[in-house]
Amino acid sequence: MLKFINYTWIQPLQENPKTLIVVGSYTIGKEKVFLAIAETVKSKIGVTKEKKRILDCQENSHLNKLVSLNMDECMVHVVKMNSLNYKSLSQHLAKYKAKFDRILAFKPTGWTHSDKNKLLSDIKPSLKRENIILYGLPYSEHSSYTEMKRFVQFTQPEIIIPTVNNGSPSARKAMKDIFKSWLSEKSIAINELFSLSK
Repeated sequence: MLKFINYTWIQPLQENPKTLIVVGSYTIGKEKVFLAIAETVKSKIGVTKEKKRILDCQENSHLNKLVSLNMDECMVHVVKMNSLNYKSLSQHLAKYKAKFDRILAFKPTGWTHSDKNKLLSDIKPSLKRENIILYGLPYSEHSSYTEMKRFVQFTQPEIIIPTVNNGSPSARKAMKDIFKSWLSEKSIAINELFSLSK
C-alpha cells in the first residue's frame, strides 16, 4: 500500500510542486503511512498541538524529529480522519494557499476495502473535485478487512460493537449493515479458514 501511495503522489508532485499531501489519522495509528510519505518527499510532518502531544507519548525519536507544529514548513499534513471531505479539505487548503494550490489526500483505513479493487492499481479517487483529490486506501496495522470478515463468519457473534465509523446514526447503520451481510454469507469451516491463510 505504501508503494501505491508513493506511485500516486510522484506524478502530481512532478506536475505541480505546490501540492499539499494530507493524510487522515485517528487519535492513534497511521503513523507508518505519514512517516513513509514524509521521508519519501523529504518533508516534515505538520500536525496540531493535540496530535503532537499524542505522538510524543509514543517516544519515537525518529518520528518526533519530523513532526512540526509549523504547518507552513511541511508538505505533509496529518488531519483527523473525519476531515477528509471536500468542505474540510477546501478550508484546509485555503489556510495554506500562499504555499499550496492543491491537495492530494489519503484516507488509510481497513474500512475502505472493496471487492472491486483486487489490485492497488484498481483504486480510484473517492473524491476528485477542482484542486482536491482523495484516495481511500485499504490499510490496517492490525487485522485486514478480509481477516475481520472471516473471523466474524467463523465465530458467528450475536452482537458486534463497532469501535470505528460510529460517529453518527447513519455511520452506525452502515456498519451494522456490513456486519449483517458478513453473517448472512456462507459460514467458513475451520479447515477452510486455515487453507485461506496459507
